[in-house]
Amino acid sequence: MNSMLTNNQQRTICSQLGRVKLQLLYKASIHGFTGAAFHQRCDNYSPTVSVGYNTSGYVFGGYTKQPFSQSGQYVWDDQAFLFTFSEEKLIKYPVSDPTYAVRMIGNSGPYFGEALVLVYKSQALVYADPAYYYSYSAAEMHGNDLNLTECEVYQVEGKVT
Repeated sequence: MNSMLTNNQQRTICSQLGRVKLQLLYKASIHGFTGAAFHQRCDNYSPTVSVGYNTSGYVFGGYTKQPFSQSGQYVWDDQAFLFTFSEEKLIKYPVSDPTYAVRMIGNSGPYFGEALVLVYKSQALVYADPAYYYSYSAAEMHGNDLNLTECEVYQVEGKVT
């Protein structure tokens, strides 16, 4: 599997986390744009970086130190954040309420609060509501384009600081 993240984008994400590297676990175009495929490849791995790519060329996603599951519950994570790239610059949006940082839903991909869901309801779609638990501009993050061309999830290997 080849990553769609450029080397510079990978370095930039890793520099935010510590002395780490990214290992690709899930690629929706290969494994399927379904919650089942995402959970089969990603449950119980942590920490992770989830990345969405849309038809407008935006690269965006989120980080969590919590392992994904299908419990249906919200999971507390004070280190979680959403991000987007503006050219090669990373813009971070930290979680505003760590109690609701990540939600573990079986029929969707990475689910950050109610703010950002990649592979929403097992479709190549994004659900985005910047009013919940993360504060961001939808136009800045993904250009208001909710159609995914790809979703990738990476395990973060090494010591996150």
